[in-house]
Amino acid sequence: MTIHLITGSDPRLVSDKVTEITRGLIKSMNSQESRSTILETHDAGASSADLREIAIRQAVASAETMSLFGEERVVVIREISEATVGELSTLVKYLEHPSDSTHLVVSASGKLPKSISDALKRSGATVIATEPPARRQELVTWFLEKFTESELSVDAVALNDIIDWLGEDQARLPGLIDTLASAYGTSKKLTKQDVAVFLGDAGSVKPWDLTDAIDAGDSPLALEMLTRMVRSGDFHPLQVMAILHTHYLKLMRLDGPELHSPADVLTLIGGKSEFQGKKYLTQYRRIGSAGISQAVQLLARADVDLRGGKDLGEELTMEILVARLSRLVSSTKSSRTNRTFSPKRN
Repeated sequence: MTIHLITGSDPRLVSDKVTEITRGLIKSMNSQESRSTILETHDAGASSADLREIAIRQAVASAETMSLFGEERVVVIREISEATVGELSTLVKYLEHPSDSTHLVVSASGKLPKSISDALKRSGATVIATEPPARRQELVTWFLEKFTESELSVDAVALNDIIDWLGEDQARLPGLIDTLASAYGTSKKLTKQDVAVFLGDAGSVKPWDLTDAIDAGDSPLALEMLTRMVRSGDFHPLQVMAILHTHYLKLMRLDGPELHSPADVLTLIGGKSEFQGKKYLTQYRRIGSAGISQAVQLLARADVDLRGGKDLGEELTMEILVARLSRLVSSTKSSRTNRTFSPKRN
């Protein structure tokens, strides 16, 4: 029989994958019995230690007992990462000699103790990670796979709109797929217009989506990223302010020393990513010492306003700051262009 471990940082994606795996296992049995007689689900993420231990013991007991209604059964233990090593001891013991008649599905939205991970590995468990990839092209492939699994087809424009709109909140994708399938069926290739009416509120974004937009001088995009960060509830304006402070503090550290390469940058700001070093070096050369000084002044003024200096409201204060920081990059570009192409005087 099979053992599956479903992992990921978002409990919603983990839960959705558990449901998908469980349905597939039950379907593969071709059993005439009802789902309730061959499937048992137990919650190892219960609020109290007693309830967690009872749930795990009951799950193991079920896994060790042959079903009265068929040759196979499916036992699910959700959120084992919430349980302690002691509470999971009966599961570890079971994994030494798993039953030949039970398909075991366990999920974890957090880090597992090494003893549990090792026990699952020795048992031959199939590990399925639900974490979406970070790189854009890999993320596109990940989204396409989700649509293909659901027998839905979307064109490239619609797919990119969905990815951009959901942002960091990819756990909303299964619900969106269900909605689209209900509305259109699976025979039609969906377009931008088809999906637009079902997107709802935009999901959150990564902090660097905001700083990248500001660094590019793209005010509309920067303001959109700010709105999505704040209104999603993932970031308070003061948290956004802290992100911007950290960003410009790193640029300040570059003001003075002679910089020749991304490696020089990383020695000053920390980190190991050459990509990050290139980004900060490019941005420093783009806005220069004067631009960094102006940005710091804008941050200081907005920080005072955010803490009651002006009665503008937190979100409006941040919008003004982000717009000014973005415009600062644009004006720096313009002034450098004018200096470059200004005619020489005799």
